[in-house]
Amino acid sequence: MKVFEFKDVSFYIKNRSILNNVSFSASRGEWVMIAGPNGAGKSTIVKLSGAIWKKKSGKITIWGKEQERYTPRELARILSVLPPEFSPLYNIKVIDFVKLGIYAKTGFLSFYSGKNQQDIDFAIETAEIKSLLKKGIKELSMGELQRVRIAKVLAQNTPIILLDEPLAHLDIKHRMWALELFARLRASGKTLITVIHDFVLAYPYPDKFVLIKDGNVTFRGGREQKDLLIKAFSETFSTPFQEKSGYLLPLRE
Repeated sequence: MKVFEFKDVSFYIKNRSILNNVSFSASRGEWVMIAGPNGAGKSTIVKLSGAIWKKKSGKITIWGKEQERYTPRELARILSVLPPEFSPLYNIKVIDFVKLGIYAKTGFLSFYSGKNQQDIDFAIETAEIKSLLKKGIKELSMGELQRVRIAKVLAQNTPIILLDEPLAHLDIKHRMWALELFARLRASGKTLITVIHDFVLAYPYPDKFVLIKDGNVTFRGGREQKDLLIKAFSETFSTPFQEKSGYLLPLRE
């Protein structure tokens, strides 16, 4: 069953086109990776999906229901978003920041209640941030902050998760940790839609790929279409690629 679908979605700012009739879908327990050059429109897809921005035309449906028919609170119960960048305004404690994931879907009163403690404990343990809980988020390194941000998404515990550049600022150990974490979430039945620049490292993990260039989809499908996928990566990034040992690697010219 399709739990998330973009259908002929377009978006523009003033007279500049950002997305042109973009279509793709994700089923329950499926990991879809969106990739493309800088400025292709990848982050715009995430912002439209999370209702941060509003599309100009087309349809976005979640569990078969048009996105606009959900209230913000209803949407927060089924879909969580990790934006690409975050600059904290206040030096909130890490533990309170993680709890904001609960607040997003249940409201202010839940912020200090123990009702969702199991989700919070899971997020803290999974993101390996127990030693950071008493620190302020402005005291963290960029890599630590990224893990705390992932923990907040985990605490929200939604069936659909949108992640824009989740590997940013992480060292190689924690990049692999994050990819394995996302694979476990997918195995548990959650649907993941990720924008990842480091697709060379991430390539073995997703079920489906959506490649985009200049606001247009250049490929939409799975790894079973290997030849078409590699060709599409090469054309989309204007760089020749080959698959080797399960990874997608650029060819030296």
